[in-house]
Amino acid sequence: MKLFFKLLFAVIILEIIISISCTYIIEESSSRFLFNLSKLIIIFLSFPAYMVDKSYPFYADGSANFGFMLVLINVLLQTLILYAFIRITTKKKN
Repeated sequence: MKLFFKLLFAVIILEIIISISCTYIIEESSSRFLFNLSKLIIIFLSFPAYMVDKSYPFYADGSANFGFMLVLINVLLQTLILYAFIRITTKKKN
């Protein structure tokens, strides 16, 4: 369980840093390559929720609480996937 919470904290911090950086690049960059790369990174970060609706979780219509809930669910799903991957790969090595 400690591993899960460490991964959750790491995913939250990385997602915040990467999302802010990509949003800044999208807004301030004149380079088409950086713009497209940033858009792809944002899609990758929002992947589980992106499968439901292309505007989720970062650009969801609705209240701030709804958007926060979507980001939280997205981060939890990403952490669960990462946690399961780590558990499966470490069990196969043993």
